[in-house]
Amino acid sequence: MIVTNTLLQLQIQEEIGHEGRNSKVNKAYDPQLATMFVVKKIPKSDFSSVNEFFIEAQMLYAVQHPNIMGIKYATQDEHSIYLAMDYLKKGSLNALLEERSLTVREIIKYSLEFLSGIHFMHTKNLVHFDIKPTNILINDADKAVVTDFGLSKYLNEQGFAYPEKLYDLNIPMEAFDKAVGFSLYTDIYQAGLTIYRMCNGNNFLREQYNKFEISTGEDLLEILKKEKFPKKEAYLPHIPVKLRNIIKKSLAIDPIKRYETILDMINEISLIDEYLDWSYNEITNEHSEFVKQNEDSTNTLKIVLTKSDENVWLTEGFKIKNSDGKRTKVTKWNSDGYNTKDEAFKAIEKLLKA
Repeated sequence: MIVTNTLLQLQIQEEIGHEGRNSKVNKAYDPQLATMFVVKKIPKSDFSSVNEFFIEAQMLYAVQHPNIMGIKYATQDEHSIYLAMDYLKKGSLNALLEERSLTVREIIKYSLEFLSGIHFMHTKNLVHFDIKPTNILINDADKAVVTDFGLSKYLNEQGFAYPEKLYDLNIPMEAFDKAVGFSLYTDIYQAGLTIYRMCNGNNFLREQYNKFEISTGEDLLEILKKEKFPKKEAYLPHIPVKLRNIIKKSLAIDPIKRYETILDMINEISLIDEYLDWSYNEITNEHSEFVKQNEDSTNTLKIVLTKSDENVWLTEGFKIKNSDGKRTKVTKWNSDGYNTKDEAFKAIEKLLKA
């Protein structure tokens, strides 16, 4: 006997974040299981045939892994396809980056986790094609999981795959060269770009992009070809050189100069052991600080950067006792001033190494 239903009586609630999505994603309560889910609603008009309705659901089911968002069930009604997944109340990596900066330790941790999910996908010959902070969620165990397989494709016999589209910030050079084609290297590029955003803050990449007048594919091709975007040498001072080099290699405009596999990236990131507990907080455009929480949580180290009335940038260093807030100056981190914020950042980078 075949039983046809629609949405299994899920009670659809408010819509969740919408960056770069063509489908709606809502919270939904399941009264049968007394739990919350996330439901992705995709119009049937988005598909060219009925055979495509549940391809994304089948992909998700085929790559069950601790760092990939699992699918609970899939169904349909007259107009739409519905994919039900766990509701993760911590939200996306993107939301976390909007809230605060990450420590180097967190960057490494979340990177290794989401890369593990991507690596598992690749062992199944599946390319994600849309790796970015909004498509990496943080689960209740504080682990990064990959989601949204709406653009994903399996590799063909020649080792290539062809997505219907890519989003502007994530487009690599091979998108403009049909002779090269898309492959696992495209995910490596997007993974590197995601880690770049984790290092420098969520808005840094978009601010770079918005400085260019990009109205056509040719405009984007030109700045990618000249390596003007993204700025591969631009990092906050506390980001380890080893991590910068990993990102730079993954962002190579020639795909074969990137890492051969995601596993190679994982292995190199695992070796980073510098500046692990430093992070950066921008309080205003003229007041920011680099912070290190000691492992035993007894003290906090701070390098405070401010712009003076004389238009020079000053640095001050402090050791703060967490129990009572008592401050002790760290003389080597104090300066008489720098002419620009970039100059101050370069000086702080040297101070951290000293």
